[in-house]
Amino acid sequence: MAHKIAIVGSGLAAISLAQALIARGIKPTILDVGETLPPENQAVVDRMATSPPGEWAPEDRAFVASNTTIHDKDSFPQKLAFGSDFFYAESTPGAPTETADVPLPHSYARGGFSVGWGASVLPPDDCDLTDWPLRRRDLEPYFQQVLADRPLSATEDGLSRSFPLYADHGAPLRSTRGVEDLLRRLSAVRSFDPDQIVFGKARLLAQSRQEGDRTGCKYCGLCMSGCVYGSIYKSTSDLARLTGAGQVDYRPGTLVRSVVELGDQVEVDLMQAGRDVQPARFDRVFLAAGAVGSTRIILESKGLFDRQVRLLNPVGFVAPMFRLARSHLEWPHANTLPGAFLEFKVSGLSDHWVHTQLSTPNEMVLDKLGIASADLGLLGRIKKRVADHLVVAHCNMHSNHSNGYVMQLRRGADGASTLVSRREESDLALPAIRQTAKALFGIMRKIGCYSVLPLIQASDRSGGFHLGGTLPMRASPSDALDTNLMGNPLGYSRVHVVDSSLFPSVPGTTVGLVAMANAARIGTEAVLE
Repeated sequence: MAHKIAIVGSGLAAISLAQALIARGIKPTILDVGETLPPENQAVVDRMATSPPGEWAPEDRAFVASNTTIHDKDSFPQKLAFGSDFFYAESTPGAPTETADVPLPHSYARGGFSVGWGASVLPPDDCDLTDWPLRRRDLEPYFQQVLADRPLSATEDGLSRSFPLYADHGAPLRSTRGVEDLLRRLSAVRSFDPDQIVFGKARLLAQSRQEGDRTGCKYCGLCMSGCVYGSIYKSTSDLARLTGAGQVDYRPGTLVRSVVELGDQVEVDLMQAGRDVQPARFDRVFLAAGAVGSTRIILESKGLFDRQVRLLNPVGFVAPMFRLARSHLEWPHANTLPGAFLEFKVSGLSDHWVHTQLSTPNEMVLDKLGIASADLGLLGRIKKRVADHLVVAHCNMHSNHSNGYVMQLRRGADGASTLVSRREESDLALPAIRQTAKALFGIMRKIGCYSVLPLIQASDRSGGFHLGGTLPMRASPSDALDTNLMGNPLGYSRVHVVDSSLFPSVPGTTVGLVAMANAARIGTEAVLE
C-alpha cells in the first residue's frame, strides 16, 4: 500500500528522516516555508563559486563576509550566511511572535539552521542522557547511517575514548599550525584524567578534498561566513539531490499551522504564499520544523493556549586566550571552522561534559580586532602580531546549567494565535559559567595559554541555537506535551515529532548529529500500517 506521508521542515532532522522513509520505499511530501538567500547575495555567491579564491574581487569577498553583529558590544555575535541573516525567522502572517527581550531562535529557511551552522558533530555520552528514555547504544546504528553518506572531517584520536567516531571514511581538514601546536601541548600533559578531559581534532561535516561532485575545501578563510563551494554540509544539498531524483515532493512556500487526526488520516491546516488554502490530508505527518516551530504547531493543534512551555537552551561563553607560543597566522589561507574539540567535566558542578571548540583566529575575530584587511597601518600590524598568539575557546554547557526561554501561545479576540516569549530568569547560568570558565582556564594554563578576561562574552542573556525540551520523550508519557519513543505527542498516533523538541535535556556537545540520528531512528522504526 502506498503511504501518503508529509514532513514539515527541511533542516537536518527533516532530511535525515526523509532518507530513512525513502529507504522504506516511500516518497514523502516536504511542506516547508523554504526562505532562501536574497537574490543579490546569491548572485555574488554564484559568481565567486566559479573561480578560485585568488581570483575573487575584493568587493565580493568583503560583501559575503560582512557581519555588523560582530561590533555590537551589547549582544553575542551572530553567524550570518554570506552577509545575510535571512535564516533567522521573524514574526510572519499566520505565525506571529512577540518577545519581551531576546527573540526566539527559529528558522523558516530552506535547510533550517543548517544554512548557517558550524558543521560540528559529536555523539552524546550516556552521562548527558541520564533523563532520556534512550541510551547511546540505541542511537549507534543511526549515527553510522547518518555519517555514512555525508562528508566528514574526522580522525580516530583521544576523543574516541568517550565519543566513538561511528565512521571509517573521515578525511580530516588541514589544521592550522596553531591548532596542531595546541593538540601537541595538550597531549604532553600527563596529569589529565582521561575520564574527565579528552580532546582531539574537530569533527565536522565538511568536505576536505574533491570527491566526485563534492568540492573539497579551498582554504579561503571565510568558513564562518559560508562556503561558496558547498564544502560545508547543509541539508539543502541533500534536499536538492532528492528533489532532482524525484524521491521527494518538495513544496516550498507552505506554512503549517496545525494538525488534527481524523480516523486514519491527518488533516493539515496550512497557508501557501501567505494565503489560507484548502487543508491537506495525509496518512501520517512528521514534524521537523525545529523546537519552536514544532512546539507551536502542537500547542495550536491541542488548543493549549496560555500554557507556559520551557524551551531549553544550553548557554556558554567565548573566551579569547593568549598563548605564550607563537604560530604565524595563516589566514586567509586557512579553514576557519573549529580546529579542535576539548571535552571536560567540572568537578563540583556535575558529571556532564562541557564542549569546547578551540580555534586560531577566524574572520569574525579578525574583523572584531579590526585586522581583517590586508591594508594595515602600524597599529594593525601590531594587532596582527598579537593575533599570532591568540586562541579562541567557545564553550557550551549542558542545559541543566542554563537558562532558556518561556513560551506561551495566546489567542487574540480575532482568533489569531501569537507565540509570546521571554528569556528565562535563572540563578543557575552565570555561576555555572564562572565555574566552568575557571576550570577551562586551569586546563589551558598547563599548556601556556591564558585568558583575556575583559574580552570574555557569555551567552546567558542572548541565548543560542541549540534548543529542545518542549515536547520531551518519555518512556510513559503523561503530560499533554509529552511524547513517546516514536515522537507521538500524548493522544496522537499518526503525528510524530522528530526534531530537538523531543530532547528531555540538551547536551553541551553538538546537537546536529543526535537530532539527525534520532530522526533516522523514528523514520526507520515507526510502524506505518
